[in-house]
Amino acid sequence: MSISDSQPFVPVILGGDIGTYSLAREFHEAYGITSVGVPAGGNGVIDNSVALELRPAGSILDEDRVVAHLLALGKELTNDGANPRPLLLCGSLDLHVMLITRRRAELEVYFTIPYVPLEMMEQAALKENFYALCTRLGIPHPFTVSYDPATAPELLPADLPFPLIGKPSDSSTWITAKFAGKQKIHTINSHAELMDLLGRIQASGYAEPYILQELIPGGDSNMRLCTYFSSQDGTVQFAGYGEVVVEEHSPLVLGNSAAIVTAVDSEVIDHGRRLLEELGWTGFSMFDAKLDPRDGVIKFFELNPRLGRNHYYLTAAGANAARFYVREYLGAEFDSTDLEPGIVRTDGHGVKVLAVEHLYTVLPHHLLRRFLDSEVGAKAAALLKAGKVSNPLRYSAEKHPKRKLFVLLNSVNHYRKYKAFPPRTP
Repeated sequence: MSISDSQPFVPVILGGDIGTYSLAREFHEAYGITSVGVPAGGNGVIDNSVALELRPAGSILDEDRVVAHLLALGKELTNDGANPRPLLLCGSLDLHVMLITRRRAELEVYFTIPYVPLEMMEQAALKENFYALCTRLGIPHPFTVSYDPATAPELLPADLPFPLIGKPSDSSTWITAKFAGKQKIHTINSHAELMDLLGRIQASGYAEPYILQELIPGGDSNMRLCTYFSSQDGTVQFAGYGEVVVEEHSPLVLGNSAAIVTAVDSEVIDHGRRLLEELGWTGFSMFDAKLDPRDGVIKFFELNPRLGRNHYYLTAAGANAARFYVREYLGAEFDSTDLEPGIVRTDGHGVKVLAVEHLYTVLPHHLLRRFLDSEVGAKAAALLKAGKVSNPLRYSAEKHPKRKLFVLLNSVNHYRKYKAFPPRTP
């Protein structure tokens, strides 16, 4: 496969996970175009796709190598001439987006970059800054302490409310930390466990703050997320809210949503709007939050400075994420459409809120039905029965037999994963 010279623009997507594939699928669904995927190497999620041409960069952690690779791609894909072809550069994970924003001055020679400046990204995405901003704006969030690995663990408050959740402030640098038992998120049940974990973190060389946060009770179905799109003048234009049915629990993908029901919660949506407009945020962002059963309040966990891994829940409900990028950053010349009537409703602040109920899931339906014993699960069951359900990997345009085989084997593998790592219960 190669990118046709007649293709009007080219999305270049740094990454190789389901978020990469979903975004490429969205561009293909909306415009019939092929995106260039830049993973470290190929894998079943992105291989043999009609929506992606893969141009692996090798190790994504070698920043200079990745930038050189992207610049070579940029020179190749622009069709050098009097009217260079637009290239839109996106990242799938925090480390991709941070790399792009750090090296913006070099990459903007060829690419349109739909992300806020690095300074703003660090201000909001680093978790200790995020919680300080929530406090100032009166946005609910869990009790949180930031630990500096350069200091003695004994300096932490003595009255920490165990159990705690431990997570890195900067997930883009956490990936380079190596130590026994490392997880994306740690659950810490006692002071002894905390001292042991912090000792291993110190020895790993991870030097950024490590967040210790009260564990809010409740199972997967208490999790919430909300994705926003803000125009380049810093005004929130769109919000799509979701209630998680079940998460993944195997170590490498712990905490990622496996099924989401779209919904509307005006108070939560407005909390996110206030925070983003306070920052002057532009482009996409996504908040993680959780319903606290002790007081019925949805509490904010973090701001992701990009589309989430499972953002296809928006497109499945009718709001194709790719179109937001094209309309705002490439212009009406490439897409002058708007959201279809009936997909959204406009709130009192002019935000178009996704108002269609739809079920997004990466799980086989038979497996998903095992995890529907909750209020959100009941909504999912009704949507399953009505056929209002989508899986980002099941795309009718994909015809390659190896891809069809991968999707089948991926479904079977979910049964194995959930048997070994079952969901938590309330």
